[in-house]
Amino acid sequence: MVRDNLRNRVAIERQLLQALGRAQQSAVLVTPYFAPGRKLRRAMMHAASRGVDITLLIGVGQFVMQDAVAQSFYPRFIRAGIHIVEYRATQLHGKAAVVDDTWATLGSSNFDDLSLVVNHEANIIVRDVHFSMALRDIIARGVAEGTLVSATDVAQFSWLRRIGNRLAYLLYRTVLKMITAGRYTK
Repeated sequence: MVRDNLRNRVAIERQLLQALGRAQQSAVLVTPYFAPGRKLRRAMMHAASRGVDITLLIGVGQFVMQDAVAQSFYPRFIRAGIHIVEYRATQLHGKAAVVDDTWATLGSSNFDDLSLVVNHEANIIVRDVHFSMALRDIIARGVAEGTLVSATDVAQFSWLRRIGNRLAYLLYRTVLKMITAGRYTK
């Protein structure tokens, strides 16, 4: 499955949204860069509200600005019941998701709108229980090495950090609007 700017503009995002929409038990997403658009944010929070156990493993520590953009989503996600785990052991570069141990994706697409709206990307979708469970087990090792972000951690963000995170997100959105000639509305 590819994402390009002609015939396959939303192919990867559509598959992920459909998988989250059908999720009944669990979804684990792995990405080094996390800055999802409105549709992906809503799909994750809606799945969590249905009782789906959502875990997000995010690589942090490479780019301060990217970390701030990702952290701007933490308060809402944690309130929605989404588990956020920051991976700092090494640079995380994997991009993967497993839903209900029956559906998996691996590829070049991050869970951010640069990947889902602008960049050319390629992912594979695998609908196989054995593969999905094996991938989930690998991801679980990364989650175990990471640091769970709690509601208490987020509540302790200083007002300056909260403003910085929000400004980083607004700058990110502005850059995407410029790149997409104003068509970016997420």
